[in-house]
Amino acid sequence: MRRTRAVSLGRWSTWGLLAVVLAGCQGTNSQPPAEEDDGGRDGSGSLPAHLLRRLNRTEYANTVRELLGPGATTAQVLPADDQVDGYDNNAQVLGISPLLLEKYALAAEDLVTSALAPTNADGRARLLTCDFSGANETPCAKQILSQFGRKAWRRPLSADEVSRLFTQVQQSRSAGDTFEVALGVGLQAILASPHFLFRVEVDPALSLRKTHPLNSFELATRMSYLLWSGPPDEALLAVAENDSLQDDAELERQTRRMLADARAKALVDNFASQWLRTRQLAQAQPSSALFPTYESRQLGPAMATETALVFSELLQGDRSILDLVDADFTYVNAALASHYGLTGTFDASQFTRVTLSPESHRRGILTHGSILAMNATPTRNSTVKRGKWVLGRLLCQEPPPPPANIPQLPTGPTATGSLRSRMEQHVSDPMCSGCHGSMDPIGFALEHYDAIGAWRATDGSYAIDARGTLPDGRSFDGALELASTVKQDPALPACVVRQVFTYALGRQPEYADESTLKDLTQSFQERGYRMRELLVKLVLSPQFRMRTAQQEAQP
Repeated sequence: MRRTRAVSLGRWSTWGLLAVVLAGCQGTNSQPPAEEDDGGRDGSGSLPAHLLRRLNRTEYANTVRELLGPGATTAQVLPADDQVDGYDNNAQVLGISPLLLEKYALAAEDLVTSALAPTNADGRARLLTCDFSGANETPCAKQILSQFGRKAWRRPLSADEVSRLFTQVQQSRSAGDTFEVALGVGLQAILASPHFLFRVEVDPALSLRKTHPLNSFELATRMSYLLWSGPPDEALLAVAENDSLQDDAELERQTRRMLADARAKALVDNFASQWLRTRQLAQAQPSSALFPTYESRQLGPAMATETALVFSELLQGDRSILDLVDADFTYVNAALASHYGLTGTFDASQFTRVTLSPESHRRGILTHGSILAMNATPTRNSTVKRGKWVLGRLLCQEPPPPPANIPQLPTGPTATGSLRSRMEQHVSDPMCSGCHGSMDPIGFALEHYDAIGAWRATDGSYAIDARGTLPDGRSFDGALELASTVKQDPALPACVVRQVFTYALGRQPEYADESTLKDLTQSFQERGYRMRELLVKLVLSPQFRMRTAQQEAQP
């Protein structure tokens, strides 16, 4: 079969695309007119405005696979998404350019061409689900467009939308194309549409109400991309279609069902890896001369897997997520076990759960190789990076960026003293002490771990002093005492809530969110700091279930 006709979208500008989104959605998927804004339920009248959000690269790939099967691929290389506070699903950076739009159009052509290739035993493509011979052609084409469009656009298509898609199929047939090729034109249009590429949420027409509930399909979409990084399944779409998703009990029931599904692993792959920034481990490049085992034993991927498996156990086991800080267990393969000095027999490729003894130097995420190697330089550990990571990712007390023209940090132990002693001399400079005074005393607790996270008793020929303090003066000695101190800090659960909120809403919290954040943190504590319970409570919150328009609608 020859390639399907490409849908040309290159003439659309970014603003033109947004206009198409709004024009195409009005009257199709909007809320009924509402009364004048009453402030919203539960004080939601002051919720921050929501930006139109494109699917990020991960969400796009997952959605395509759900639609077309696990083997669905495209030759188009989509660029990496920008990040805000470590997250690539923030609406601020998920706009679209004409070049990216053209890539999506070409990707749609690749995907549809592959999907319409004969795969079944009878030589029919998987998408050809009805008899299209003779008089059946028109109803079959409309049926396929309607069914495929419902899954792709995450809501039912209107009769007018199906008609407009079918018109493109007719035009292709009139040009002499086969049914499969002509149908492909319509399917391409679905995959290149703003309704597919964006998570469309429509403001009520002809209404003075600025803050309003999402409709059930919009809410289902928010839920699925939070919990699965992918589209709603048929069960969720069916609940949305009968509008029972607006009921609190049904909303909670669906959330718990989705959390129990294997697709909830996306919370590990996408939320946890961005919160903890373990995705950045792939960029670590320890010196091969100083640390030859890092690359030869593929320690980097093993370290990332270790952290993911520990987080996954706490999530799926419905345990306190705060145990991540001082967990008495971990997962290792043979290479990582050797790196950590653990005794026993381990497989080269399979990971084994091990219980850590009280005497172990490994206990909790602060001693994971992923965190330690990621927060290092190619030649040495980094007190600054490690302290900054603890403050920013666990306590949400991100230090300000360094000023320009600051002096270079020391590179390692010398004849004049250990790295710690040189760091302390370095930060005595008033230009440096403001920030380093909060970061370095935390990083000092991790001095026993080198640039790739291996335990060491000395720094060169110098004894290691692993004593440190938090900014409020609480002291500790070594990684395990630091972990215990951080776990008891009320800023930790509040920070976890803030990180989950940021990921779930695709935006950073604002002043109007503080009351909800406080309520979520209180509930998080009452429910044993279990991540599942936090996610359920968040989905039920006004911030998650409602939308605020960027501009007031005109009467």
